[in-house]
Amino acid sequence: MRLRTKLAAVALGAVAATGGLVLPATAAVAAPEGAAACYNPGWSNKDNAGGSTNANYVNIRSGPTTECVSHGQAQASHSLTLHCWVSGENGTWSHVRDNSTGVSGWIKDSLLNNNGASSSC
Repeated sequence: MRLRTKLAAVALGAVAATGGLVLPATAAVAAPEGAAACYNPGWSNKDNAGGSTNANYVNIRSGPTTECVSHGQAQASHSLTLHCWVSGENGTWSHVRDNSTGVSGWIKDSLLNNNGASSSC
């Protein structure tokens, strides 16, 4: 799924979730001190497609945000299995498994060739 289609799907999902109402934007509120800023949404292996990163030293994170810890790094030469994507920090993120290292987690789609997974989680 191309990035433009993913963004449209995320926008339609937001409208559907609000019953068709368009809600005004509000300022972001910081998490309370001591609260975890990372979240890990559910995922499943819907795509099972092959993929790779478009750069070296790409963090594989515990959730779809840079606030989440890195479990390891993927290299452009590594083979990845793409599972599915979610809307996350500054765009969409795909859940992946690095077949070279066995590490699983989330990578921002802009760091993946072909914009990551094609199925939403």
